[in-house]
Amino acid sequence: MARFDERFLEDLLARADLAELVASYATLEKKGNRLWARCPFHNEKTPSFTVSPDKQMYYCFGCGKGGGIINFIMEAERLDFAEAVEFLARQYHVELPTKEDASLLRARERLYEANREAARFFYQCLQNPKYTAPWEYIQKRGLSPEAIKRFGIGYAPDSWNSLTDHLRSKGFTPSEMVQVKLAGEKNKRVYDFFRHRLMFPILDDRGRVIAFGGRTLDPNVKGQKYLNTGNTPVFQKKFHLYAYPQARKSPGERMVLVEGYMDAVSLHQAGIRYAVASLGTALTPEQARLLVKAGKKEVIIAFDADRAGVAATERAMEFLAECGLSVRVLRIPGAKDPDEYVREHGLAGFERLIEQAADSVSYSLQVVKEGKNLLNEEEKVAYLKAAAQRLCRIKSPTEREIYAGRVARETDVSLEAVLAEVKQLQKRRVAAQRRKQQNIDTNPERLMQPPREMGVRYADPALARAEESLISLLSAFPHLGTGLKSQNLAERFTSKELARIYSTLLEKIENNSGIDQSLLVAAMATSLLPEDMQLYSRILAKALPHQRPEQELADLIEHIGKEVSEAEGIDPLLLLKEKKRKSGHGG
Repeated sequence: MARFDERFLEDLLARADLAELVASYATLEKKGNRLWARCPFHNEKTPSFTVSPDKQMYYCFGCGKGGGIINFIMEAERLDFAEAVEFLARQYHVELPTKEDASLLRARERLYEANREAARFFYQCLQNPKYTAPWEYIQKRGLSPEAIKRFGIGYAPDSWNSLTDHLRSKGFTPSEMVQVKLAGEKNKRVYDFFRHRLMFPILDDRGRVIAFGGRTLDPNVKGQKYLNTGNTPVFQKKFHLYAYPQARKSPGERMVLVEGYMDAVSLHQAGIRYAVASLGTALTPEQARLLVKAGKKEVIIAFDADRAGVAATERAMEFLAECGLSVRVLRIPGAKDPDEYVREHGLAGFERLIEQAADSVSYSLQVVKEGKNLLNEEEKVAYLKAAAQRLCRIKSPTEREIYAGRVARETDVSLEAVLAEVKQLQKRRVAAQRRKQQNIDTNPERLMQPPREMGVRYADPALARAEESLISLLSAFPHLGTGLKSQNLAERFTSKELARIYSTLLEKIENNSGIDQSLLVAAMATSLLPEDMQLYSRILAKALPHQRPEQELADLIEHIGKEVSEAEGIDPLLLLKEKKRKSGHGG
């Protein structure tokens, strides 16, 4: 983590407002002394994401993510700590200090530069007349010079060292090449990761080259034809869409979502400049939110018609709808992909398909009906049950009845019977949710445990509750922490995660006399590990008011010391007496 002067961070965080910032990513609604929203980091129907303006902290009770304003920007914009600080400094017009350690920022920038230099190299190789194989493929696929230039398409030579030698000549180290997956490593030697492939650079929303997709040009290759960059310090597949920087600039509120690089490039070449690809079959919730960020309101899904494509379409519809986007699904005749169809039928032909695209419910009903003979009683019942499963997810009663009427007419069953089936399924869903909540309510130990996503399990939930309470109390009343460091209570914590948080908390209190709660939380965010900051946020988010803080502090210290002492076979009365003697309250 890059180091910034703590006073600079405190000044920056004092000017920034978390609620104001979160409001540009999610719709906040005030309830009590907190603001609530549907979480911007995972899909949910009921808001479980909270912002505490007084503490300048956020926490999601659904996915467990939480922290201060810096953590939020790191998560929302996929930035590291130093980049998030820089982002906030620009946002709130705070000048960055000249003495900050910029080594990590520079190291990360070097990785972007390595990718950019690799993209230049691949593009230049494609323009080299000695390489004929890629041009045979390009001509076969009908790619224009303008499309090649627009997307920076290049060629990785059939060599084990052409790119690595080139990057070395530009001053890049083997470690940097391996970090961004441009090179592999074996026996302490690096080699080109992409060989004899048509290369598609992947850009982030700021236009920086972050990864590559490579299509093999070897006709004898079996299995997958594409090789893609894995996750790196500057690229995580689930947060990006291919052609997004180009498509987000397109006029209008519509976006076409396809699977492959060539699908997106061919559509752009034909004039459909609002196409993006999901970098694989399955759309992620993070990619769905990118489309919202681009200001789009309608998404046309044009995935392949095979089984994997249908399953991916269903998942994508759910993610997109959760983001508030209108969704339709385009089905291409003859099971062709968008690239094939647009090359054969042109812009006008593909635009006709877009206008004919089915709404999400109609598509789902069509999918579950396919292959079923509705004259056969068993198959008719199977269709009715599958259709009811889809209809019970529709929130609007009017919309639900309209589609139920369609199913009733198709199956020659009364509307009342279809709606009854839907109602029965809805009751089962509600009952399942109620049972889940009752299970939580009647199992306090389970409720005490952090979400599994955090990877933290308390060995002794009862003692962990006291440890959490102590952290919460000192966060609310920092002055009570003065002098506690000498008692070494962290050594008696049963949770190593809580011990780390407690120790950091005392350090901040000792080093910042008179610090208030919001600045204390901000200071914690600069020192805790991301996973510890999430746990700390959870503790503060679910903390109850402290009525008698001084008495509560004494009780918690005694309780933690007593319980651990009994477990270790130490007489708790002797221990308490020794504590009082050291603090000057006894002899």
